[in-house]
This record gives sequence, structure tokens and C-alpha cells, in this order.
Amino acid sequence: MKKRNLIISALSLCFIIILCECTRRIEAAEPVDIYAGGPVTAPLDSLFGDIFSSDGPGGIVMVLSGDSILYERAFGYADIKTKEPITDRTVFNYASLSKFFCATALLKLAEQGKVSIDDSLSMYFPEFPAELFDKITLRHILTHTSGLPDLRPRDESEWDKYLREQKSVFGFSRDYRLYGTEKEHSQVFKMLKNLEFEPGTTYQPNDPGYVLIAPLVEKVTGEDFQKWMNENIFEPAGMSDQFYIRPGYNPPHSAHGYTLDENGAWKEYDYGEAEFFITKADRGLFGSMHDFRNWMRALVDGKIISNESRSDMCSGSMEHYSPHTYLGLGVLIVKKPGQPTKACHRRSNGGFTAVESSWPEIDLHYVILSNRNDWDYRATIEQVDSILLDKIMIQQDSLRK
Repeated sequence: MKKRNLIISALSLCFIIILCECTRRIEAAEPVDIYAGGPVTAPLDSLFGDIFSSDGPGGIVMVLSGDSILYERAFGYADIKTKEPITDRTVFNYASLSKFFCATALLKLAEQGKVSIDDSLSMYFPEFPAELFDKITLRHILTHTSGLPDLRPRDESEWDKYLREQKSVFGFSRDYRLYGTEKEHSQVFKMLKNLEFEPGTTYQPNDPGYVLIAPLVEKVTGEDFQKWMNENIFEPAGMSDQFYIRPGYNPPHSAHGYTLDENGAWKEYDYGEAEFFITKADRGLFGSMHDFRNWMRALVDGKIISNESRSDMCSGSMEHYSPHTYLGLGVLIVKKPGQPTKACHRRSNGGFTAVESSWPEIDLHYVILSNRNDWDYRATIEQVDSILLDKIMIQQDSLRK
């Protein structure tokens, strides 16, 4: 333990040295090409310059330490028709990072005494089978260990079965998948007969469980989900660009998501094209890099939830199927030998891909927001981790000499 603490202290000292050489304050951030010349600039420019072309959809990458930006660079277009460039105020779908915010919301409600993370779902959803929802807690939802199956109909035969048991505002299966909201998608739990495994025993990514968080927040607060999130999560964090998707709402500087078609050409792949795109809690939050930067600082500074709640969020104990990875509340926890513990989340939604990684012990964070889904984000995460931690190790070795 003493050796580990010495390593963490040395890592922190090395980043202070890097900051002295190359940082720019958040308040001075410009929209594009925000920082250049620091020790991580060249390798990150090379990596993301190869991933994101300048004449197509792209992304923005930020590395943050303390109150200072180590790196922030935008690549490509937010909209390939208008050729509007991506900036730190471009609004992206946060994809599965939406879960991060909803996990924080439940921890906030727990601090307010309105819920307990270990409450059973049946306390809030008596309309669903109690013998099964009694077994599932909010903690199981946040860690993807609930055992809930995904019963949402995906083809015509499943759709026909669904209509025999449930009423729907939709006449066609495809419309249900494209435009269905929480109210519609949560009805599948009335059809629940069995869980896929005993809650708390197995990790299995599960969006339908997270879909329940938005109506749960509304039940316990008596407020609209977006309104409560604005007042209790987003506004205290200084997030001014964020919104939850809703039909007909398309604010300025919103990026389109893109995917490649069979001919290798870009086509839009977001609302109206991507299935299960719009449910709020699991994948429906939009925001800018500017917003996420403010969010990270507010979270670290204890402005949203307490340090105790944040520790609970990051205290993963049950193993994920990836090596050295454990299940936190709304995040994954990576504990690689010889490295500080990392909290992270990453996934795609339609044509958007979002990645967030943090080493809380040394207050180092990076975020990647992209409006194209053709890149290998898992391999990219490994490369970025290596670049950032290698720079620390190099500085550490130079100090020893």
C-alpha cells in the first residue's frame, strides 16, 4: 500500500510539472484548436488526425487536469451538408454517457432522502410483476446486474405478440423502435415472466432497466424529468447547451450522427433513422464538450453530489468480463496493476460515439465526442490511456535521474 501511495503521489507531481509547462485555463478556451504545444499534443494529434478526417463528420477530444486543459482539438464537420465545423459548443448525443448523469441523479436523490440505492424496483413500479421486481434494486439497475431481459419487440413476429398483450400508439413495429419513448418501452415489463439470472450475480448491459430511471425520478420528485435534471444536475454544473431529445427540437449547433452506407458514403443515422435512439435516461442526453468540461469540474469539486456519494459511484467490487474491470454505479472501474484506478464509460448511439475516462486519484480526465460510428473506440481508449500515462512515466523517470 505504501509503495502504491508513493506511485500515485509521484504521478500527481509529474502532472503538476506538465501543467506548469503547457496548460491553458478553461475560461480562456477557444472553440477550435484550443491547445497546442504540450507533451501530449503531437501523439494525440497524430492518433485522432488518422481517425477523424477534416472533410467529413468527426469529433472533439479533451484532456483535463484540475482546472486546466492539457489538450482540446476538434476535427471535421458537425453537419456535412452545411460544412459547419465542430467546436467545443457543438452539441452531440452523449449516447451511453447519459447513464452517468442518471446514476448521479439517483445518488443525489439518495442524499436528499427520497430514495435508497438499495430500494427494490417494486417500491416505485407496483404495476409490474412484484415477485420479480422485489428482487431488483436500483443498485442492480445502475450496475447492469438486474437480470431484466430486453423484451422490446424487434421484428414483426415479436411486434404481433406485443400487440396481443399491450396497447400501443404505434401501428408498426419500425415506428415503435424509432419513436417509442419511456412510457411505451417500459410497458414490456408487464409481460415479464422470468429474469435472465438472479439479480446481482451477472453483468449484462441493459438499456431497458435504465429507461425506468426517468419515470422513477418523476414519481419521487413530482416534477418533469428534464425540469428536475435542469435544476438539480445541469444548472449547478454550469451546463447550458444540454437537452434531452424530443421531436421537433433542433437547437443551433447540433451535430448530426453519421454512419457509412453500403457504398462507403456518409448517411445520417440519428433521430428517425436509428432504433431505440430517444429514450432519455439510457442514451437521450445531448450536450457540448463545453458542457462536459464544466460537468467534470463540478462533479470533482463536490458541487453536484458529495465526495462520499462519488466514492460509492466508483467503488466497484463485482467483476466485469473485461480484465481488471469492475462495476461501479453508472460507470466501469478499471484497476490495472501499477496504474491509478480509472472510472470510465463508452458506447455508441446511432451515429454518435462518446467516451469518458477519469483517474480520480490524480484528477486527470479525457472525453471524446464523435458524430461518426465507424472507429474502434475500444482500441482508441487503450491508445489514449497509453499516451497519457506514458507521458507521466517519462516525466517520473526524468525526475529520478
